[in-house]
Amino acid sequence: MTNFNPFLIHEQKNTIVQNPEPFKWVFDVQKDGILTADFLQTDKNLDVLVLLNGEGAKSKINCAYLSNKNNRLNLDIKVVHKVKNTFSEQKIKGLATDNSFVNFCGLIEIPHDSQKCDGRLNHRGVLLSSKASILAIPQLEIWADDVQCAHGSAVGPLDKNQLFYLQARGLNKFDATRLLLHSFLADVMPKDFESVIEKWMVENV
Repeated sequence: MTNFNPFLIHEQKNTIVQNPEPFKWVFDVQKDGILTADFLQTDKNLDVLVLLNGEGAKSKINCAYLSNKNNRLNLDIKVVHKVKNTFSEQKIKGLATDNSFVNFCGLIEIPHDSQKCDGRLNHRGVLLSSKASILAIPQLEIWADDVQCAHGSAVGPLDKNQLFYLQARGLNKFDATRLLLHSFLADVMPKDFESVIEKWMVENV
């Protein structure tokens, strides 16, 4: 793993990364800085650390993952609220098919003195094969008592009732599945990722 100085965020910053090289991304968000980072992972691991180092600092990490064949994806995203009055959100969604395996570990850490912080972490995964698997471990480490935090995760196949509904209205199974998956990924899929995701669906769904 390559080590390097963190990205310093002093104002609003949008970052879009497609299948980055497997080194550690470190973001240091200063007072009133705003970080929005969008990641798309298909065959490389991801390791992200966000340090909220100034009051009013905010971060939003979106990550979409697509896992197929015999891939083994490891996604590790950690946000540390180093000071009070900071906000973070992690939203991770992905698809796994064939014999692939996805391991997601998300963490929000709030030390003792970091009061009045707000941290959100949400993961959703769709299994497109009976042999695919997704392990999600969302974690909160909260040592302060005046905070708002939430985390959750859900993994499962597509809703059969939704598929039936769309097919009953004229869509074939492939188009119905693709429509549901596009809708599922929509809030973590900037336009920059659309062509890659569409190509992956054509080849794997």
